[in-house]
Amino acid sequence: MHNYNALLSRLYSVNVDKGMKLGLQNMLKLDALLGFPSRQFPAVHIAGTNGKGSVTIKIGKGLESRYPKVGVFTSPHISTFRERIAINGKLITEQEIEKILPQIFELAEKNEIFPTFFEITTLLALKHFAETSVNIAVIETGLGGRLDATNIVHSILSVITSIDFDHMEFLGNTLDSIAKEKAGIIKPGTPVILGPSAQIVPVPEPNSSIFVQGPFDDVEQENRAIAKKALEYFNISTPAIKKALTTRPACRREKVLFKGKEILLDVSHNPRGLFCLFKELGIAKETLRVVFAISQNKDVQACLKILEHAAGNIHLVEAPNGRSASPEYLKPLLVQLGASQENIFIHPSISDGLNTALSLAKKFNQHVIVCGTFFIMSEARQFLGLNDFRDPIDMNEAILKKHCTIIQ
Repeated sequence: MHNYNALLSRLYSVNVDKGMKLGLQNMLKLDALLGFPSRQFPAVHIAGTNGKGSVTIKIGKGLESRYPKVGVFTSPHISTFRERIAINGKLITEQEIEKILPQIFELAEKNEIFPTFFEITTLLALKHFAETSVNIAVIETGLGGRLDATNIVHSILSVITSIDFDHMEFLGNTLDSIAKEKAGIIKPGTPVILGPSAQIVPVPEPNSSIFVQGPFDDVEQENRAIAKKALEYFNISTPAIKKALTTRPACRREKVLFKGKEILLDVSHNPRGLFCLFKELGIAKETLRVVFAISQNKDVQACLKILEHAAGNIHLVEAPNGRSASPEYLKPLLVQLGASQENIFIHPSISDGLNTALSLAKKFNQHVIVCGTFFIMSEARQFLGLNDFRDPIDMNEAILKKHCTIIQ
C-alpha cells in the first residue's frame, strides 16, 4: 500500500527536479497509456491571467444544479494538495490519490517519460474524474493555454477571463503574444466566452464568440459576469446561477475576524490584480498595513510601485517555497519608489509579520491586508485560527532540495 505523504514527497520532488515546462508530448503519451481519461467526459476549459480560479469555482458550483457529478480542477492549493481536485465540492481523498498516483509514476518510469509536477497532477485529476464517471468537468489551466498540460481535455466550451502581463518568460512580452497562447485552448467549432480584457484573443473560424461587456467596478463583478454567461450557455436556472455566483475560493477578498479585528486575505500577485484590489478597497494609504510577499518571477518592480502607492505601512515576509523574493531585496526597491524606511518592516516569518501588523493596526486604528503569493496563505490562515486541513508536508522547495525522500 502506497502512503499519501510519501507519494506527495515524490511528487513535490518532481517539482524541484523538473521545474516548469510547456508542451503536450508527455501528456499525450501518458493519457494514452492511462486509457485516455481525457476523452471520457466533456469539459469547460478556462484560461486567463486573473480570475480564472474564481470563475472555475463559480461555474462548477452552478453546473451541479444540472449534472449529478461535476469535477473541478484548480491550482495552486492553499493548505492541502487535495484542494486541486474535487467532485461536487468534495476533495479527492488520500486513498484515491494512493490508488492513482503510483500508476502514473510506474507508467512514466517504465516508458521513460519524465513528466513535470503539473503534468502528473493534471493526469491525476483526469484519471480520477474518469474513474468516478463525472458528467462534466471544469478545468483551469496552469498558465497560458496552447501548450498547457490541461489542453488535452475534450472541451465543449472555452472561457478566457482576462489578458494581462504575467508569465512573460513563457508566453511572450506583448499582449498579442499572450492572447495567442491563451487562444490555444479554443477547439474547432467550440464556442468561447471572452472577458472584457480578453477580447483581443484571436478566435478561429467557425467558432462563435460570446462577449462579456465591461467595464466593471471590481474584479468580483467581472468574474460573476463571465461565470454567468457560461452558466447561461448551459441553460442553468436563474436561482441556481445566483447562488453559484456568490461562491468564492479561499483568499479571494476573504475577510477573517481575529480577536475583534477584520483582516483581508487576497492572492492578488501581479500588477493588475494588486491595482484592482487596492482600488476596490479604497482605503486611505495612511490607515493601511499590508503583509506582503511576491515570487521572484513576477513583475516585482510594477507590483511594488502599486504597493507603495496604496499602503502606508508594509510588512515584508518570505514564502517558504523557495521562489519568493526576499524582504531584504524588496525593501531598498520600495525605498527607491518613495516609501519611508521607518514604514517598511522585515519579518523572519509570516506569523511574526501578521502578529506585528495586527498589534500596530490595533494601536493606530488601521486596516490589515495579507496579499501576494498563494504560498503565504496557509501559514497566515493557521495563525488566524482557521482550521483548514493541512498536509504534513508542503510544496517547500527550499526544504525539499535537502530532505525530500523519493520513493522508488
